[in-house]
Amino acid sequence: MRKGLFWTLFIFLSLVCFSFFNTVHAEDFAPGRVIPKLPKTINDPVLTDGKVYPFWGPLCQRYTYSVIYSDKNGRPPQYIQIYFNGQMINMEKEDPNNADYQKGVKYIFQNVPTKYGSNFYYFEASNGLGKARASIIDSPDNGPVLFDSDFKNNEIVVINTATGKVLWRYSTGAEWVGAVALSNNGQFLAAQTSNHVYLFNTQSNKPLWSYQNPNQASIGGDVKGGVAISADGKQIFAAFYGQALYFHQESNRPVWSYNLEPHGGGAYGVDISQDGLHAAIAMAGSESDQNTNVLILLDQSGQKLWQYHASGNWHEVSFSQNGQFLAGSTGCPDRRGYLFSINSPTPIIRSEPLSQESPIDEARISQTGSLAVYGAESGYGAIILMDQKTKKIVWKYDTPMKQSVRALAMTPDAKFIGAGTFGGDVLLFQKNSNQPIEQININSAIGAFDLSDNALIFVTGSADKKVRIFHQGENRVRTTIPLNEYVGEIDVSANGQYVAAGTSGAVYFFESIIDLNNFQNLQESTCAQIIEPPPENTIMNNQDNINQPVRNDDRIERDSFAWPIIILICIATVLLVLLITYLVIPRIKKLRAKKDVS
Repeated sequence: MRKGLFWTLFIFLSLVCFSFFNTVHAEDFAPGRVIPKLPKTINDPVLTDGKVYPFWGPLCQRYTYSVIYSDKNGRPPQYIQIYFNGQMINMEKEDPNNADYQKGVKYIFQNVPTKYGSNFYYFEASNGLGKARASIIDSPDNGPVLFDSDFKNNEIVVINTATGKVLWRYSTGAEWVGAVALSNNGQFLAAQTSNHVYLFNTQSNKPLWSYQNPNQASIGGDVKGGVAISADGKQIFAAFYGQALYFHQESNRPVWSYNLEPHGGGAYGVDISQDGLHAAIAMAGSESDQNTNVLILLDQSGQKLWQYHASGNWHEVSFSQNGQFLAGSTGCPDRRGYLFSINSPTPIIRSEPLSQESPIDEARISQTGSLAVYGAESGYGAIILMDQKTKKIVWKYDTPMKQSVRALAMTPDAKFIGAGTFGGDVLLFQKNSNQPIEQININSAIGAFDLSDNALIFVTGSADKKVRIFHQGENRVRTTIPLNEYVGEIDVSANGQYVAAGTSGAVYFFESIIDLNNFQNLQESTCAQIIEPPPENTIMNNQDNINQPVRNDDRIERDSFAWPIIILICIATVLLVLLITYLVIPRIKKLRAKKDVS
C-alpha cells in the first residue's frame, strides 16, 4: 500500500514538473514575458521586415501585421503564424499566387482593436526542417500603439513662468514636436518637428527661420530625432531620420550635414555643448551591426571624433555644462548608464545593467561631469545617481509602483534632481539623499520635466494635455496650462523665466492609454465604422520603415506568469512537501522504536 501510494505521488509530481520545465510554449506565457529562444540549424528559413502598419493610431482602425518568408532552397513553409497576445494564429499570403519562396513571400494578419491596451506580437515559421522568428529578441514586439487622439493639432508653446500666461502658440498641425530647446537667457528657441527645424525669438511666434526636411519622413514614432541649442543661441544642432544638421543662428541653410543612414538612420536624441564646439547623437539600430546602436561625437566642422556601439539603442545623450563630458543611456538588452570624456570612446562609467528587463530611458550630467543621473522604466522605474570618481551608485530611488521615468532633470551644480513618472509622480531631490523633498501626484502620466538652474521652478508636461508649473517649497501646482495634444517636450530656460513646450505622442509609446490617464472605466468600442488607413505602399515608397518603432531589441514589458503555471507550481510544491513528509516520518518512527528497544 505504501509503495503504491509512493509511486503514485512520485509519478504525478514528475509529470507536473516535466510539463512545466520541458513543454513550455510561447502561448503558456503572459503576452509580454520573455519567450524561450529557438535553436538555430542550417536549414532554418528566414523571416524579415516584420512590422505592423500603421504602427500607431486610434481604435477601430484596421492594422496589418506582415512579415516576409524566404528559404534559400525555395522550400515552402509548413506554417507561418503570428503570436498575438498569447495566441498562435495562422497568417495568409498577401498575394495568393506568389510562390517564389527563394526570393520571399509576404504574409499578413489583420486586426481591428476595439479596446485600449498593449498588443504583443511576433512571427514564427517552419519549413519542416528548421524554424525562424521575427519581431522578437527576448520578448514580443508591441504594436500598434493606441491613442485617444489623432495628433492633428500639435503645437509649440512659450509660457512666461512669472505670470503663468501663454506668450504665444505656433501650430505644427499633424507634425509631432520632437524636441524644444531654449538658449540659457531664454531669448532663442529651437524646435524640431517631424519634418522641420525652427528658430524663434521667444517674443514672437513668427519663426526667425525654418528648415524643411527634403526627404519628408513619415509622422509618428518614438525614434523622433531631436534638436539642441548652444548657451548663447548662436549654434543649433538637429536630427531627422537619415541626417544630422548643424546651423548658425543667422540662416536656415545648414553649415554642414552628417549622413546617418550608415548608422541605422534613426536618432532618439541629440545634444550640443554649451560652447557649440561639439555635438552628439544617440542612435537606434541593431545589436549585431557594430555601426548602428552607436553614440556619435562630432566636432563643430562635422567631423566624427568617435563612436561607441552598445547592444541596445541609445535613448539619451547629454553634455556637461563645461563641454568635457557626456552621459548616455541604453535600451535592452544593454540597459546601462554611461559617462564619457569627449577625448575618448572608452567609457569612464559603464554601469552594470540598471534594470532586469527595461531600458534606461534618461540620462543627465552635472556641469563638471562629476555626477550623472539615470532614469529606468517599465516595471523597474527608478532614479539612479552615479559618481564619476568612484564609478559607483551614490543612491537609488525606486519610484512608486515602479512606474517609468521618461522625464528627468538635474541642475548644473547637481544640488537638485527632479523627475516625473508615468504614475503621475512629480519628484524633487537634493543630491545627498534619495528621499524626495517634494512629491506631488497629478494623476496623469508625465512625459516631460525640466527645472530652472536654481531649481526654484520646475515644470511638467503630461498625457492629459497639460503643462503644470511648480514653485519649490509650495508642494502644489502653481499654474496649469492646457494644450491641444499630449505634452511630450519641455524646456525651462536656465534663468527660469520661460518655458517652451511641444506636443507629440513619441515619449508615450508602448504604454497603455489606460495607464497614461488613469482611465479605469474604458469600455470596449462597438466600432460602428472601421477606419481604413491609406495603403502602405502609398506612404513613402522609398522609406517604408522610417520612424517604425524600434522594439525588437528594446523595451521588454514586465508581466507575471499566467495563472495556470502558478497553480501548477503551487500543486508541485504541496506534493513535494507531502512526499518528503511521507518518506521522512516512517524513518523517524523506526529510529525512535530502535532507541526504545535499546
